[in-house]
Amino acid sequence: MSTAGSVIGVGVSFLSRGIRATRRPTRVAPCPRSSLPRCDCSFRRPITVASATSAPSSSSTEDDAYLELLADKTKRVRELFHGGGFIPARGVEVYASPKTRGYRSRCRFAIARDDDGRLRYALFENGEVVMLGDDDADEDGDTDVFPWASEPIARVMPVLLERLNDADDANARVATGLSAVGFLASRGGEVVVTLWNRIDAAGDHSGDASNAGDAEWNDDANALLSSLRAVGVVGVVTRRRRKKLCASNGVDHVWEPMTVPGADVPGDEESAPPGTVPGDVGTARSPSRHLRYKQVEGAFSNPNGDVAEVTARWLHDVCEDILLARNEKGSGQGLTPVSTLPWLLELYCGNGNHAVSLSPRFGRVTAVEIEPRLVAAANENFAVNGVANATVTASPAETFARARTGTGCRGLLDGDDVDQSLADAWRDGTVLVDPPRAGLDADTLALVAGFRSVLYIACDCASLARDLESTLGKTHEVRRMALFDHFPGSRFCEVVVWLEAKA
Repeated sequence: MSTAGSVIGVGVSFLSRGIRATRRPTRVAPCPRSSLPRCDCSFRRPITVASATSAPSSSSTEDDAYLELLADKTKRVRELFHGGGFIPARGVEVYASPKTRGYRSRCRFAIARDDDGRLRYALFENGEVVMLGDDDADEDGDTDVFPWASEPIARVMPVLLERLNDADDANARVATGLSAVGFLASRGGEVVVTLWNRIDAAGDHSGDASNAGDAEWNDDANALLSSLRAVGVVGVVTRRRRKKLCASNGVDHVWEPMTVPGADVPGDEESAPPGTVPGDVGTARSPSRHLRYKQVEGAFSNPNGDVAEVTARWLHDVCEDILLARNEKGSGQGLTPVSTLPWLLELYCGNGNHAVSLSPRFGRVTAVEIEPRLVAAANENFAVNGVANATVTASPAETFARARTGTGCRGLLDGDDVDQSLADAWRDGTVLVDPPRAGLDADTLALVAGFRSVLYIACDCASLARDLESTLGKTHEVRRMALFDHFPGSRFCEVVVWLEAKA
């Protein structure tokens, strides 16, 4: 049994905080500059995808190593939830990552200079600066500077470094004072480059190009952008002392494509082998919706787009299960079957990707997000994807919950002009939560516990186990549980559960 794509086979190890490179990198003495950051490999929202049983075959020992790591994660998840009796009858569904390298669509690297004075990408490891380079090929001839970077980012990295090191180029202003470089990419091939330029506290050091005026920086950034468009770069951004500038000829976002079940255009179908993804009904051709999401530089987005797509399809499959269960129960009571569920409340909605994806399965969608850039992106994503039944509220989840817990149906749909039947039946609604690693606060947990159906996406299994033990496991029954391996090779995974209120 093997996975889609090759597993990391270049002597890598993993720290609890993220990836650690040990592929014979160039090492230098610890850099004294405090501005040199750690690589952005914090697994804030781990997630993962494609079924290990359905991946293409390969005899690689690397695949065996990956599956061994995945089996260990699965074992730990089962042990964690077995004690509380939270493992559903069908067990834990496990979805491996279709890619075990080349999957990260967000990366950030420190910038340091080697002995020849040339800029290099760098990471921190055990108090040392580990320099990566496009000339440190491994035994297999792999010249990737960072094996986990997605193909669009891997394509841009060496070209960008060459431009920044070109002393005769018009890039001196954007390269001077450079302390870090970030990349945001889409599976469609778009890349936004972010430059962290150090600025002196006084801001008036003559000759320091990093302290140049905005107009001068913009001119040079546009020149850099022009030289990188051929490799897919659509925007160049700088972050300087809490100030963000975007080159005027570019953008600060990418558009991420995603395909989910449910054709919204007549005849919109794609070929898919049966049994390959959750939600596949076993036919060679299944109806699909082709979506795209705006993902903004500096705001959260899922760094493993392949796993995010499989997770979205799993959520569709669960919503179908919820609908079938409700119609079966309703038929016993003489009720007419319905084709959609009444209401979805999504907390911590981010850029609205789940709300967009699931909107056709619900009569109404209410999304809640604290980050203003993500709220704006969610509204745009609703419009771009033709979603007319969803709204987004700019609010912390706990504030939203505190204002509505115990206030009744009208409180949960506060200020909305809604059909009375929907307002009266809000407790028949579905709530989807994707909280940070800390899990749900007391107020939000109390609100969630009042819903009939709960979808809980947990990037920290321990927080989910705690919330089940304290509250949700008493009010609800776990119907399905899935492990998604968003960060292959690390100890991190994401667990998603579907809970139904107990009778």
